[in-house]
Amino acid sequence: MIKHRIPALLLALSPFWAITSVQANDVDSVDQVASIDAKLTNKQSDIDTLTTEYNEQASQLQQKKNELAKLKRESKELQTKQERAKSELDKQYRQLLDAPETDLVSYQKAYQKAWSDVKDNQSAQLDKQQTITESEMELSRKKQKLARVKAEYSNLQESRIEARVKRLETELRESSAIETSYKTNCSTTMTLGECASQGHHLTKQKAVKTFRNQLLNKLTESSLAKQNLKGVELNITVEDSQIVRSGFEGSNDYFTQIRAQIQAKPETVAACKLLNVSSRYCLKGSSKAQKRQDKQWATVTLRSDQYGDSVTINGINYGSTPIEIVLPIGRHQVTIAKKGFETYNRVVTINGNDTVWVKLRPNKKN
Repeated sequence: MIKHRIPALLLALSPFWAITSVQANDVDSVDQVASIDAKLTNKQSDIDTLTTEYNEQASQLQQKKNELAKLKRESKELQTKQERAKSELDKQYRQLLDAPETDLVSYQKAYQKAWSDVKDNQSAQLDKQQTITESEMELSRKKQKLARVKAEYSNLQESRIEARVKRLETELRESSAIETSYKTNCSTTMTLGECASQGHHLTKQKAVKTFRNQLLNKLTESSLAKQNLKGVELNITVEDSQIVRSGFEGSNDYFTQIRAQIQAKPETVAACKLLNVSSRYCLKGSSKAQKRQDKQWATVTLRSDQYGDSVTINGINYGSTPIEIVLPIGRHQVTIAKKGFETYNRVVTINGNDTVWVKLRPNKKN
């Protein structure tokens, strides 16, 4: 931090009450909060849009599944009609042996129609199943993207807190030159030196109080800081002071006017206490152990040798492989399953961006 100390001669010659606030010239940390706020707004808009799209696609997928279920129900009815038409046609063929004049055309057409309806239904089911599979894949990709954007939003929120803490730490590291005065009442039993010392001490106390109030009032998040001020050590000290004027005014009133250089040296976690956030944001970087506590993220791609499988990570289903998701560094429960194959169920340790390949083995019971 840059500190300017007011020379004694300059203090003595200054005819007016002055405040010179000198603090870390860190405009980036101030602007960074606004920049992150803008990114959060855009990211929230992306989340809202993706959520709407996801819900619409999920609704369309459910509609397609309902249509497939209807086709399957109709298939049973059509197969029954086909069997009935076939039975009638077989019956007429048997009668043809005894009655050659029997007309088979209408029965043949009825069977052909029933057979065609069954085939059309089967074709419609295949087409519908294909569209469902494609929709499920698209929905899975949309879900992964939504999860990734939400993770980015969460990271931005973390960054915003860090930026707010950094900004407040900068604002608290202030040094100011303050001129102030105070009138104290001296006891008749006090010597002139004792009276002057008392006046000087009380005036410095007033200067500290004035500096403290001005410091808090100038904070970007002043209202929040004042709410959480209890128990926070700002450690405001008078670095240097000089008496401008002093002497008795009246019988026992002693007037003191000073110029003082005052410095705030807040405790390490002061900014976190004032913002009511975890102290780890203030201690970040102070030790290797603390750095390990900070959550880090990695992009992980999961693939298997089977199509149409189901991926579950930490109890959340992400659809079928391949998937690309953002996960915090550490251990994660990964399950990949498909009917007819043995389920892959492992705890995977993620240390950084990686691709996990899984080979599903056929179920021995089949």
